[in-house]
Order: sequence, then structure tokens, then C-alpha cells
Amino acid sequence: MKRLLALVLALTFLPLLGAFSLAEEEALPELYAGKMRIAGKVFESWEGTDGINHINTIPQGAWIRIHALYPTFAYVTYPNGNVTGYVKRVCIEQTRTLNSETTPPYGVEFNHFMAKVAAQDAPVTTAPGGGDTLITLHQGAKISFIGFEGGYAKIIYHRQYAYIDSRLLCDAVNVYEFPEAAGTDAPIASYTSFYKITTDQSNLNRMVNIAVACQKLCEQLLQPEDDLNFNRDIGPYKASNGYMPATVLVDGKSQQGYGGGTCQVSSTLYNVLLQLPGIYVIQRRAHGNNGASYLPIGVDAAVGNSELNLRFRNKYPFPIRIDASSQDGALTIAIYKATE
Repeated sequence: MKRLLALVLALTFLPLLGAFSLAEEEALPELYAGKMRIAGKVFESWEGTDGINHINTIPQGAWIRIHALYPTFAYVTYPNGNVTGYVKRVCIEQTRTLNSETTPPYGVEFNHFMAKVAAQDAPVTTAPGGGDTLITLHQGAKISFIGFEGGYAKIIYHRQYAYIDSRLLCDAVNVYEFPEAAGTDAPIASYTSFYKITTDQSNLNRMVNIAVACQKLCEQLLQPEDDLNFNRDIGPYKASNGYMPATVLVDGKSQQGYGGGTCQVSSTLYNVLLQLPGIYVIQRRAHGNNGASYLPIGVDAAVGNSELNLRFRNKYPFPIRIDASSQDGALTIAIYKATE
């Protein structure tokens, strides 16, 4: 009941969670430093994945300060050029946190709620109450989301914000803010990414692989100081382990390989881990400079060989378990405090 009450309060008092006016953004503190991988246009504003009003350009190699992150853009300042505005995240590399004690890792997107789709189909749209329909979720699909905007659940769909009418959701719970004080009834962190649901054979196989990897993740229980090695524990990626041939991304290029789709599972899991300071990431590498298109730039985690793997350690003083599910194009992973 308390969780349902909290959900109602959130709907009432958090209509613009995650949104800032330009004046508010100008007052945001410096969170990260980064280097321009390529010259990047600076925009006065942004909408979806497009910049609005090109006002300047920051040269390649310039060091910048990053104040805020969005799925496609970063709000930055370039002190040497007296430039402030929005640049695309793909232009930025070598990012580092300026104060790790007060600032979460680069690219983290805290999700504060989880829910399921109720009996009525739930369109995912580009704007609250309107815009284009990106995908439609059906009864039972799990969804993790950032917060609420105008009564709509706010999520990240690939590299843009998207929305679901919160009246079409049920079984909503708050993600625990403080893992050490959490119960076992709701997650301590969660995230949803979205995959294609086309019916060509390669993608059908990819969806099978995603489901297989989700099932294997659900079997994992990590005691304090336990490690999870994705290639070891969720692989090997071969037919005898339930995996099928599908498209994989290698050095930014697509090719066929067993286990195609497992990288999306590891990458979604990585976005859950980023939200948990008690998880130590041992190994992780992105899919090249542009990353994987189903996630914002800089927060994917490739798997498949000794150089491409996701490994992490549970540094919490309690065991954790992983819940992973895939339905209707929504891949949702959550980490829970487990019973002893």
C-alpha cells in the first residue's frame, strides 16, 4: 500500500522529473570532464535526437566540462572558447567524474520505478499523450522507468525519451533508494532497453538468444564478494547451450554469430550496475565509439570473448539476485536484495 501511495504522490508532484529550463541548466554544477573526439556542433537546445539552433562548434581535441546528460546530448561548457550549449554525446571521449564521492559514473540514468503493463495495450510514444508510436507493449510486459511527466511514465527508448500512459500500468513499485535498507519485495536498481521485433529469421533468433540469456541471468545469486563473469556464467554462446545464430556487432560492423543479442542483455545489465555504488565493475568495453544503437552513447557492454566481457563483483554486505525478462521488444533487468 505504501508503494502504491508513493506512486500516486509521484504522479502528482513529479510532472517534470528530469527536465530543466535553460536558466536552471546554466546553474548546474560541473559533473564530468571530457575530450572532444571529433569537432562537434553546439546547439542552443535539443528535441529528441536533433539539435536546435546551431550556435558554435567545439574543435576536436578540446577539453570540456559536462553538466548534464540526455540520451543523445550532453550539456557542456568549453571554457577556452567561452562556449556553452548542447553537443552530441558521440563527439565526446575520455570522460571522467570530477568528484566520485558526490557524482555517479558517467552515463548513469537512475530509474525510480518498475511496473507491468495491465490488460490494455500500452503504446510507447515520443511525447506524453501524443507523438509517434515507437512500439506497443502488451499485458504482462515489465517496464523500468525514470519517473513521470504529465502523468506519463518517462523512459529511454534507444537514444530518446519516450512515454507510456501510467494508467495502462499495474503492480508499480518504487526502486529502493538505499540498497542497504532495502527489502526483498522491490528492486534496488532496474533498467529497460528495447530490441527489434521484426520477423526475419535472424531477428527471431536474436530474440530467442535474448530470452535464453535472461533465463540464465535469473539463475544467478551473488553472495558478498562473489563475481559474475558474463561469458562464463551466461555463455558459452553455442547451440548446445540454447543459443542460435543471429546478427552480432564486431568492431562496429554486423555479422552472423551464435549468441547474437546477448550483448544487449549484458549492456542492459550494465545500466543497472551503473546505478549501484556497491557493485564493482571489473571489466567492460563498449561496441566502439558509436556504441550500440539501442542505448545512449557510452553505456553499452560488449561480450563474446576474453577481450569483450562484462565482469563485476558484489561489494554489498548482502546477497543479490537478478531478474531479467523480455517481452514485446522490452528487455527489463532488475537487481534485488536476496534472502540470506
